[in-house]
Amino acid sequence: MSAPILRFPSSRAHGIRVEREIDGDGWIVLVDACGWLHSDFASALSDAREIAAGFGVSVVSSAGRLP
Repeated sequence: MSAPILRFPSSRAHGIRVEREIDGDGWIVLVDACGWLHSDFASALSDAREIAAGFGVSVVSSAGRLP
C-alpha cells in the first residue's frame, strides 16, 4: 500500500499560507515543507497568525493577504 506524497511549496517568502483542502473538508496551514490540518477556517487562521508573528511575515490565503 502506498501513501500519496504531498508537495508543499515554500511559503515563508510569501507569508504563511492558509488553503482549503482539495476535497473541501478542511483547511491546511503551510509553512515551508510543513503543514497543519484544521477542521475549520477560524482555527487554521488563528494558528497561521501565531506562526506568522514568530517569523515576522503575513498570512496569505487564496482569498488574498490577511491582516
